[in-house]
Amino acid sequence: MFTGGAKEGDEDCPTLRAVKARPRLRPTHRTPYKPADYEPFALAAVMRRLDTVEFGRPRDDPARVRPSHPGLERYAEHAAAQYLDAVKSLDPRGELLPDPQYWVKQSRTAAEGQGTSTVYELRVWGRCYASRDRAVCELRLLRFGSVQPGRRGPAERDPAEVAMAAYVAAHGGRAPEPTRWGDAHDVHSAVTPQRVRVVEIGCLDGSVRPPLFDGTPQEAEAAYHKLAAPRLRATVDAVDRRPGPGCATCKLAASCPDLARTPGILQIADGARPRRTLSVTDLRRHANCPAQEHLRRIHLPYDKDVEHDHHVVRGHAVHAWLQHLHARTPQRPCTPDDAPADRSDWAVDDWHLTGDDAELGARLIARHAAVCPLRHADPDAALVAERLLTFHDTQADVVLVAKPDLLYRSGGSVVWREVKSTKYRTPRGGKDILELYPQAALAVVLLADGALGGDVRRSRVEVEILRPTGPDLELVSPRQADRVATARQVLHDLAAPWHADRTSAPNPGTQCARCEVSRWCPAAPSSSASSSLQ
Repeated sequence: MFTGGAKEGDEDCPTLRAVKARPRLRPTHRTPYKPADYEPFALAAVMRRLDTVEFGRPRDDPARVRPSHPGLERYAEHAAAQYLDAVKSLDPRGELLPDPQYWVKQSRTAAEGQGTSTVYELRVWGRCYASRDRAVCELRLLRFGSVQPGRRGPAERDPAEVAMAAYVAAHGGRAPEPTRWGDAHDVHSAVTPQRVRVVEIGCLDGSVRPPLFDGTPQEAEAAYHKLAAPRLRATVDAVDRRPGPGCATCKLAASCPDLARTPGILQIADGARPRRTLSVTDLRRHANCPAQEHLRRIHLPYDKDVEHDHHVVRGHAVHAWLQHLHARTPQRPCTPDDAPADRSDWAVDDWHLTGDDAELGARLIARHAAVCPLRHADPDAALVAERLLTFHDTQADVVLVAKPDLLYRSGGSVVWREVKSTKYRTPRGGKDILELYPQAALAVVLLADGALGGDVRRSRVEVEILRPTGPDLELVSPRQADRVATARQVLHDLAAPWHADRTSAPNPGTQCARCEVSRWCPAAPSSSASSSLQ
């Protein structure tokens, strides 16, 4: 198990983490191996470049390596250079040497009778360094973006992950990569160091933060038993299932009883492509530019000022304010007085509005009261906001994920509501609501297929569009054959090009000026990064 196995997220599937802890596990329902077109793990490309610098060649087995997208190559070149610059500040006298072996802590249970022993392994993932006498061992963890305060984004290193990494660095041995994935490492003992450090380096800007751990092997072991060991036991013993994006890589997805099957929802009868996750956001990005969709999919640093311009920030703030109102206990319909009291400066969660944006946002919230879903929701049924829904289209072998703005029940039937806000007073462009908002098309198809349960005959999709002059509420029924046909066509027209695409090529045009990952685009000229890249 890699040290990342000690961390957990709210949307992680416990069973998937348990499966990953058993690399030799073979499911009863075997699926053919379908390699990805491109390297799916961006930092692996960075590691290979650093291997070439430090050891003369990559340590990865060439047979296991997928080619990198040209955009990833551009990022990896930049990241490796930033990392090497950062190393000079960490170790200006070059006292620590890169270790070409992997650091692994291995233990075995005693074999009983004719049985075989069980091998337990913990392995660090990062760059390993040690002094010549191994008195000091240092593990350097890589972060996609920056580690500067205020620029690290929402994800901090899990203390359990750090504790496990320090423990392996202190008490583990050294081993080459196994010949076959899942085989036990051939671990050779190593001198126990006197000092262990775990540091983190930002590959975007070469930033270095104070050590995450700096202590003795005894302190590392104490931290491991306190923070990491309980988490690892829970990981190995987990049986709960929580479908989500991880289903795309799970060995047990084909037989998982909790993963909903929706065969044919994309109308793509081709299961030969590697299984991937797919959201409406992915589809919109791919339609805009295939390269943009791929580079966001592999989590390259992006310009948050482009991603979250003031219109987007206002929309998020309005959405978050309404979400808090709908979560009140006892539940009650919104009123105009529920809008922010100070309409010129207000904040909710991570969103802060001032001036004209704050005034417009507050006005839109007040307008919502006229169409608040709590006016029609069943009183004893909970409103569910932003819940992750996961479905497996087995014909296309695609894991669809969606987060409805709001799900509620009215008359016992499921209602899916999407909330949009705009500065425009009247509709623009004349597009069908299902084309304009593909997430509504997905909702219609899921309801029509009975994927959300309830009485389909009374279910509906509601698209609430908040305007300065008042709200529009568009209703789409999954019982209307022509509307369902339109919804299916919208989904197929977006999904088919994405599903068949093997190159994720750039699509240069006017949209490039608003692309948050343009820095890494192979079609873009080299330029300095925006200070807001993360």
